[in-house]
Amino acid sequence: MAARTRPARRRHHPGAPVTTSIPRVALVGANGFGLHHRQHNLEPRRARGELAFVGMCDTAEITELPEAPIGDTPVFDDYRAMLDATDPDVVVIATPPPSHLPIASAAMRHGADVYLEKPPVTNLAEYAQLYDVMTETGRNVQVGFQALGSHAFNAVRDAIEAGRFGEIESIGVAGSWQRPDSYYRRSAWAGKRELGGVLVADGALANPWAHASQQAIALAGDWPLQGPVELERLRTRASIEVDDTAVWRAVNKNGVRITVAVTLCGEQKVEGDIYIKGTEGEAWYGFREDLLRLPGETEAKRYGTTNLLDNLFAHRQRGVGLISGLRRSKPFTGVLEQVLTSPVPRLVDEKHLERVGDDPVTILKGVDRAVVDAAVQGRLYSELGLPWA
Repeated sequence: MAARTRPARRRHHPGAPVTTSIPRVALVGANGFGLHHRQHNLEPRRARGELAFVGMCDTAEITELPEAPIGDTPVFDDYRAMLDATDPDVVVIATPPPSHLPIASAAMRHGADVYLEKPPVTNLAEYAQLYDVMTETGRNVQVGFQALGSHAFNAVRDAIEAGRFGEIESIGVAGSWQRPDSYYRRSAWAGKRELGGVLVADGALANPWAHASQQAIALAGDWPLQGPVELERLRTRASIEVDDTAVWRAVNKNGVRITVAVTLCGEQKVEGDIYIKGTEGEAWYGFREDLLRLPGETEAKRYGTTNLLDNLFAHRQRGVGLISGLRRSKPFTGVLEQVLTSPVPRLVDEKHLERVGDDPVTILKGVDRAVVDAAVQGRLYSELGLPWA
């Protein structure tokens, strides 16, 4: 694609003082979730004069909506050309995970900070490479685990530090959503274990419920995991190679048991319930809705959230700490690596399933109760006496 270019300017080098000028922001991956960024993060802030949207890049024709116009923003089909032409301060990356490492590395070496969609990378070797580039360049990497910006999350951590839970013993997450068959036709890599010899980060744990795993690890104190990650993955469609129902369990080095049980085959939606248990108190946290009931409280309260792009700007301008910096995602990356390198999940027998609708949604009978029981009790599906497990 042809692109209009702007005059070159002096690049911001690592170690330079924080700046009060509005950031020049470029986007790699302007469709898909990149369209969400354009609609909800970039265009509103550009309209308010909070950033200069200097370029966007995609290998496909870029979708244009009234809330996400292209306007006079330069368009590119090569991110290297975009970096050279636009010289951004911040690069938002919303491309498939296998491309994250080269694009983020190029952006940082060009002098830009990076907002990198989750998962940042898909294995610990790539994590080490990305971390090395970050330290080499002195740039910043904010990972798009938006739930970490929840003020309810901060309230839980404050309560833990204040001793309201005693010693934290366990964190359990339960999530139940639905996805129709067409969800697994949304892209060439959807529902695949690998594509072109590259492992694909799709499936319930790796993609829509990745936030659940990161949130649980962070609530448990961001400690590395100790010992094995116990993992059970199931699929209800013969046409896919990834999990649509899964559970993992591990203990971190602080002795906290973490259990994450999720599905895309639920009957009733469970948005993402987190059960926090300590020796002296328990809490319930609806992390998708910023709802929290702390020990001793009878009603859940709704909290606000800090947008992670705003947090990255505040870090650049005032030195405010990053909420979801790259360092925080290392334990999650270890879990993800085990998920992706595991064999194709076991196929559930049809007798336990129900197909509903013209674009069929698959319901796994009893799974809504199962994800909650697994999360609350810290058990795997195979330990719950379920006929399909």
